[in-house]
Amino acid sequence: MTAKQGIKKPDKPRPDFPLYALSNGQWCKKIAGRHQSFGPWEDPDGAEQAYLDWLARKRLNLPQPKPGEKTVDEIVDLYLDESAERVERKRLGQKRGLSAKTHREHKRHLIWFRDQVVDGHRVGSRAVASLRPDDFSKLYQLIPAHYSCDSIRHRVTYVNGLLTWAADNEFIDRVPATGRLWRIPTRDEVEAEKTSSPAKVWTRPQIKKLLASANPQIAAMIYLGMNAGFGNSDCARLKVDEVSGTWIEVPRGKNGRPRKAWLWPETVKAMKEARKAFPKPRRGCEDLFFLTHTGGPWADEETFFDGVGDEFGELKRACGFDGKEFKGVGFYAFRHTFAEHASNATGNNADDIAVKHV
Repeated sequence: MTAKQGIKKPDKPRPDFPLYALSNGQWCKKIAGRHQSFGPWEDPDGAEQAYLDWLARKRLNLPQPKPGEKTVDEIVDLYLDESAERVERKRLGQKRGLSAKTHREHKRHLIWFRDQVVDGHRVGSRAVASLRPDDFSKLYQLIPAHYSCDSIRHRVTYVNGLLTWAADNEFIDRVPATGRLWRIPTRDEVEAEKTSSPAKVWTRPQIKKLLASANPQIAAMIYLGMNAGFGNSDCARLKVDEVSGTWIEVPRGKNGRPRKAWLWPETVKAMKEARKAFPKPRRGCEDLFFLTHTGGPWADEETFFDGVGDEFGELKRACGFDGKEFKGVGFYAFRHTFAEHASNATGNNADDIAVKHV
């Protein structure tokens, strides 16, 4: 951009702003006797960040970015654009789709990655090729200390996935080396955390108390959680034609794997009671087994509405299960309860193949 004659140069946005306005319409700095441009007048923040990135590269003895070299900001934007397209494909029933929930997780972890400040400059402004193991070691230290092993695994995995995707699509020449500290937790670390943390399961007396106060639909969902390992979304997605007799056969929504469970007589009875209290369905919801009192779905991937979790949370508090020991123990804990008891079965009741199939 070249400034027209007679146009007044802008003032610095603040007294300590490190750049000056040059008549070519750019914020500049004199380096080795020459004016070096860092960004247009209209974007002083971006120009300052580009200058700080230049300083960081110089301090770390890294090569300055080549023309056309992709920054972390650019590959994150490209990756999230493709991720959003995959969400739309899934909505249209096409292959290679992605759930809105997974897209949200991509976005959360990758925006964290690009917004971190390492050695005085934002990671997003760096060229991907300039990232070094030391940068990833410092990034690992910036992961919140309260994060569980599972949360750390997600964060590291999503960032690594971004870098692999960028290399596969030839946006970068190779995946940067991330060093030994930037890694997912080991099996021993995961087991140690599980041992030190209270199990997220419901006991028999607690379940009986919850069932006694639950409405027919939530009661049936609780039985499905204990009996068939159903989670919140499994219940919300369940369709009328997927329930027949004493067997339920529904692929896992998360990965499409087949699963099948024999329903207890108590579960069958609870599901029949839930259908008796069935409200008039809204348009497009006629095939769903469970509906809210307004006739709508119990979950919405677009808005991330989780009616099962919300309704169960109210039931949990009404039953007095709201102390510190119940933090994180929600509706999904019924799936954990099923897994805990089924996996620990002994003698003639032990059947790991059947448990995995459920």
